Amino acid sequence: MFVEQIKLIGVVEWDKDKELIKFNKVAEEYDYLFDDIKNHINQGYHYFCFINASIEVNVIISQENPNNYTIFILPIDNSLKEEFAEELEDVINSSFDGIVIADAEGIILYQNPAYERITGLSTEFCIGKSLQELVDIGVIDISASLKAIKEKRSVTISQKIETGRSVLVTAVPITNKQGEIIKIVNNVRDLTQLSKLEVEIHELEIENKKISEELQQLKQNKDPKYSIIAHSSQMKEVLDRALRIAQIDSGVLIQGPSGVGKEKILDLIHRYSIRKDGPLIKINCGAIPESLLESELFGYESGSFTGAVKGGKAGLFEVANKGTIFLDEIGEMPLQLQVKLLRILQEREVVRIGGKKAIQVDVRVVAATNKNLLEMIEKGTFREDLYYRLNIVPIEIPPLEHRKDDVIPLIYHFINGLNLKYGLNKSFSREVLDRFVNYNWPGNVRELQNIVERVVLMSRSSVITIEDLHKELNTSNIQLVNSNVKAEAVSNIQTSLKEQVESFEEELIRDVIKNYPSIRKAAVALKIDQSTLVRKLQKYSIESTEKTK
Repeated sequence: MFVEQIKLIGVVEWDKDKELIKFNKVAEEYDYLFDDIKNHINQGYHYFCFINASIEVNVIISQENPNNYTIFILPIDNSLKEEFAEELEDVINSSFDGIVIADAEGIILYQNPAYERITGLSTEFCIGKSLQELVDIGVIDISASLKAIKEKRSVTISQKIETGRSVLVTAVPITNKQGEIIKIVNNVRDLTQLSKLEVEIHELEIENKKISEELQQLKQNKDPKYSIIAHSSQMKEVLDRALRIAQIDSGVLIQGPSGVGKEKILDLIHRYSIRKDGPLIKINCGAIPESLLESELFGYESGSFTGAVKGGKAGLFEVANKGTIFLDEIGEMPLQLQVKLLRILQEREVVRIGGKKAIQVDVRVVAATNKNLLEMIEKGTFREDLYYRLNIVPIEIPPLEHRKDDVIPLIYHFINGLNLKYGLNKSFSREVLDRFVNYNWPGNVRELQNIVERVVLMSRSSVITIEDLHKELNTSNIQLVNSNVKAEAVSNIQTSLKEQVESFEEELIRDVIKNYPSIRKAAVALKIDQSTLVRKLQKYSIESTEKTK
């Protein structure tokens, strides 16, 4: 079996931003080199060696997304454990692209199931065959592997198969330390799929002007229900993305911390979608008891349980037919209901509790969560297949502390609404506005709105001062940034700026390293390279809590 020959390979998958998607146990032993590998890729190298680590690295770029990367790490000493073989085979076999591996003479050693699906050529027929023989008898019109062997470089060709399929093949040579080709890895993509994607992109470009005009109209919208304050570049991008996908009838997953306005984005998507005249059903999966959630979502037949309404009851998916259903706090949905939800997304049909008949439903599903669903998948509390069904088009709403440009516009928006509603004429002093901007707002927009409303309604003066603010917030123990404290701290400086910065940096790193199980995750949290964090740990003599695996 070919896996026996390649069982020592480490495999790493990165997305377009070079953020980890997955990696096997072999690759995990070299995670301290990931930053160096990224640097080599950024410099344009797709094959290189690390002498000190005794490894060779080959980089393969996905044809589906040229910004995605698969990295193969080959230890030079050829001594890895048998247990890694099955793991590597799973990675290759789960690839959406066809993968074919040939030796230096052009003999096919291995192909994954996707290759047979794409080309119609079975594994039994291909394994052990010479690519030159397949060309000679007309099974394929040209071989990318033979061309790569001859030219000693990566090549990409369009290939015709005798089954009538047309595919795009990229052949990448794998060489040893002497530069000799030892294997050829082929990535195969169905050109029919690429053509469909090109058509979709062209259609999106045609609609781009119309969507831009709708975005401008939205900014000028006077309806409070749909008005979204977006002065920061981050929120402008969120609105633009929401409008772009509104008319594309795909599932959407809205992510972000509590209080950022996920429901506002939902309203926007539904209002500008082709389903705008249909119902919009909103469900908070965390607010409905688990015992009732199933019957609320899927409905039930008469007599299916004690207390069931005679004649049965339609579930909310049926009620939302031809419209949009919003599943808020999707991370709170129990696992057994996740299975039923997955069936609805796949089959577009629902079976009521106690019923046998499948009822067809035509709904668009928009889900939202403030939880990290990928971490929940690792813990076994959220289904991976459901995640990928929901996360067709993701929208990430940043917290308010990361879009300070929105704070003051939001304040004016809330004050205007309160003045109009209660017949007031209130405003904030400049000092109060500065204090609001410097606060981190852990409760996000919801917390900002609540505090503005409380202070406006409880203050006696028309211009709210810092004293009014302190008087009201002291009752709820909310500590905003105090400029006087800052001034006092500046006047009492006894050390240099460099020393103070280093002291703060050391304290911050110590706190973060205690709360993350690995140096890599701590580096991600600090938004620095892992190698940089390692140097700083050594500089400040900080011991990591990471366990040796």
